[in-house]
Amino acid sequence: MAPIEKDGLVFLVNKKNPVDSLTHQQLVDIYSGKTTWKDVGGNDAEIIAYQRQLVSGSQTMMNKLVMKGTPMAEAPATQIIGTMGSLVDAVAVYDGAENAIGYNVYYYVSRMKLDENIKLLSVDGVEPSTENISSGAYPFVNDFYAVIRADAPEGSLECVLYEWMQSEEGQRLVAHEGYATVK
Repeated sequence: MAPIEKDGLVFLVNKKNPVDSLTHQQLVDIYSGKTTWKDVGGNDAEIIAYQRQLVSGSQTMMNKLVMKGTPMAEAPATQIIGTMGSLVDAVAVYDGAENAIGYNVYYYVSRMKLDENIKLLSVDGVEPSTENISSGAYPFVNDFYAVIRADAPEGSLECVLYEWMQSEEGQRLVAHEGYATVK
């Protein structure tokens, strides 16, 4: 097993929201139901904090990287979003969207589901970007792995591909496709 690319868990708000950056602790406070937008420099409004389903990859990343054991506030069913795209849509244009926040993986919102009505928040003063995710400067980064059988014969196609994905050439492809590299 070897890491071959990285992605970041990013937080998105409607472009009308005046908040541009939050701290790690402010995010924990938001998702545990302890704060309002006014408390973190925004409008005098309650936060509509969208969550993902428990079985989603972004929810797993949220619990692992951000909440770290702090329980999330129980969200109304309307704020638990089943798909990555639906979450972006809810923050972008749903009724009350300017008071909404959600989370997703960087690659998806920066490459696949671009929406002019959302903006990505900096965390602890660090902007989410491919460069900041690759370097580890952005705080919520997760490695993604290539896995092969331990007893795979040397020189087999799976070993050749596995080694190539870790090579300089393989990492150039990762970067070319818009993912954050591990090297």
